Amino acid sequence: MLFACATITGLLAALLWGAIGQYVAWVTVGAPVVFIAWVWVRRRTQKPEQFGQTLHGK
Repeated sequence: MLFACATITGLLAALLWGAIGQYVAWVTVGAPVVFIAWVWVRRRTQKPEQFGQTLHGK
């Protein structure tokens, strides 16, 4: 929910606030992309057996 609000704020800032809005937009629209990339890299670097226990059920 936080990322959704930040993205909407960033898009509106780019349209309404002029030059300063561009910088606000870069940060607020880029934050979800950076977060997703961080989670993806973190998942790829963890050991496979950590996830195997949760996938095999009981």
